Amino acid sequence: MVPQVPKKVGVVGYGRLGQFLVSRLLAQGSELGLELVFVWNRDPGRMAGSVPPALQLHDLTTLEERHPDLVVEVAHPNVIHESGARILRHANLLVGSPSALADQTTEQRLIEASNHWGHTVFVARGALWGTEDIRRLDAAGGLQSLRVTMATHPDGFRLEGSLAAAQSSGPRTVLYEGPVRGLCPLAPRNSNTMAAAALAAPSLGFDRVIGVLVADLSRSRGGMSQAPEARPSSSSVYHERQRLELCAVHALNNVLQQQLFSQEAADEICKRLAPDSRLNPHRSLLGTGNYDVNVIMAALQGLGLAAVWWDRRRPLSQLALPKVLGLILNLPSPVSLGLLSLPLRRRHWVALRQVDGIYYNLDSKLRAPEALGDEDGVRAFLAAALAQGLCEVLLVVTKEVEEAGCWLHTS
Repeated sequence: MVPQVPKKVGVVGYGRLGQFLVSRLLAQGSELGLELVFVWNRDPGRMAGSVPPALQLHDLTTLEERHPDLVVEVAHPNVIHESGARILRHANLLVGSPSALADQTTEQRLIEASNHWGHTVFVARGALWGTEDIRRLDAAGGLQSLRVTMATHPDGFRLEGSLAAAQSSGPRTVLYEGPVRGLCPLAPRNSNTMAAAALAAPSLGFDRVIGVLVADLSRSRGGMSQAPEARPSSSSVYHERQRLELCAVHALNNVLQQQLFSQEAADEICKRLAPDSRLNPHRSLLGTGNYDVNVIMAALQGLGLAAVWWDRRRPLSQLALPKVLGLILNLPSPVSLGLLSLPLRRRHWVALRQVDGIYYNLDSKLRAPEALGDEDGVRAFLAAALAQGLCEVLLVVTKEVEEAGCWLHTS
C-alpha cells in the first residue's frame, strides 16, 4: 500500500538517467509514495525548460533546506568524492556512481558520516545481472574469483588518465585488464558495473575482482555487452512481466501458465467481494491494482482450485510438492525507478511453478524466469524467503487435494 506520507527525494545529476528519473518522479511519484523536492546539475542551464523552477537547486550545499529523505546521485563519481559525506549529514544517499567507492578515502568518509549522522548509503547495482547470485556465493565462501568484461565501440568510452590516449589496434582491443580499483579512476563512467560487482563480493573487493575493458569495432555506437550475463530461460515457460501494480494478476497467470486473468477481471472480483463499498478495500484506491489475498483466493476458487496457507512453523520437508500445482508468495519488494532500487519496501506477489520437471521463480519483476532446479532447489528458495520474515506462502492445489489434506506429509 502507498505510504501516507510521501518520501522526499532529491536527484543529483540531470544527464540521460537523471532526466528519466525526474520525469518518472513527476509523472508517477505520488503513486509510489515519493515526492521530488529538488534537482541539481553542475550545469544549471540543462534544467531550463524541463525542470520546474521551484525544484531547481543551484547550490548543493543548501539541500538541507528541501528536507530530503533520500538523495539519488546519478551524476559523476566526483560528486560523491566532493559532497557524499555532506549529503549524508541530512539524508540517506543512493550512490549511482559506485566507481567512486574504489577510492578508499571516499569510502571511509561515507562510512564515518553514515555512522555519525545515522543515515544509510545505498548502492545502485545498475546493469549487473546476477548480483544476488554473486552475493550468495561470496557469503557462502564459494567465490574464488570474479571477472567482469565490458565490450563496447571505442566511441562509447569516456576515459581519463593513462587510458585517455588509448588507441584500438584492431577490431577488438583490450584496453585494460586488472583490478577494478585501478580501472575506476581511469574509466569512472564506464566501470560502475564492475564496481557494483566488487561491492557485491566483499571477500574479493576492488583489489581482487578483475575488470576487463574491451574496445570492439563490431559493436554499434552506444551498444555494449557486459559479463557476467543472465542465463537464458526455456522459451516454453509462460512468464508475464510487471505492469503497474498488477503483480497479483501476473502471479495468477504465471502459476497457471496461461493468461486467464486481467485487470478488468480482478476489478470485477473486487466488486463482488465488497459490492456496497465506495472505497474498495481489496485494491489500490488509484485503480492501478495492488490486489489483496482475497482476490487471489476468489480467482482460484472460480477455477475449481484452492489456495492453502502454509504455516511457516512446519518444516518444509512436510510439503508434498508433487501434490501442489504451484506456489504464490507474498513478500516485501524494493521500489525501483528504472535501473535504480530505492530503499523502500512494498508487498509483492510472486509465483513458483514446475515446468517440464524444473521449478521456476516466475517473479514478474524478473527479466525472465529463474530456474530453481528440482524439489531441493525450490525448498531452499522457500527456506531463504521465509527466513527473511514478512513472507507468506500460498499453495495452489485442486479442491480434491485441499479436502484430502494430501499437500502435507504427516509422517
